Amino acid sequence: MPLEDFLNKFIGLGTLVIHIILGLMLISYIYHKSTKKKLPKFGSNIKNFLSENGILFAFLLVLGATIGSLIYSEVIGIPACDLCWYQRALIYPQVIILGVALLKKNKEIFDYVLGLNIVGIIIGGYQYVMQMIGYSGPCPVSGGINCFSKGVLEFGYITIPLMSLTVFVVVIVLTWMAKKDKHAEKIE
Repeated sequence: MPLEDFLNKFIGLGTLVIHIILGLMLISYIYHKSTKKKLPKFGSNIKNFLSENGILFAFLLVLGATIGSLIYSEVIGIPACDLCWYQRALIYPQVIILGVALLKKNKEIFDYVLGLNIVGIIIGGYQYVMQMIGYSGPCPVSGGINCFSKGVLEFGYITIPLMSLTVFVVVIVLTWMAKKDKHAEKIE
């Protein structure tokens, strides 16, 4: 299955890169808060860029996740379990919500997508942990498809639920940064 292999590698690599960026952002944030030092100009420029374009990147991320999930199930033919469907139900409406926010230039969208993303993190995190500990019991909400099999495993740790979990976390970070940018404009 060349399409499936390509998609797994492509999305897996993207997820790995996002994990590295999130790790660097967390380290930078902790360092900045603990030392009270200003970010270097390069770091400040990146922060401003992400703040100014956070809604666009969040929209593109959920759009890509939506398209990717549909390619997995409808083109490649990997059936989605119930937990995956719950995560999809939380990602799909964000395409519309973030799309409208992008068109209206509304940076206050964080409050509207936060709940969807927190629930998505809980479901995706649960499914990922159960996969990684090798749980082989039945899915608590499904009668058919095994929610805990590792159909995709890239770089030894990236599975479909982790990809989903990553999307939820990044959307929270990007919309929060965009909201903070909006508040900075009001103060100045």
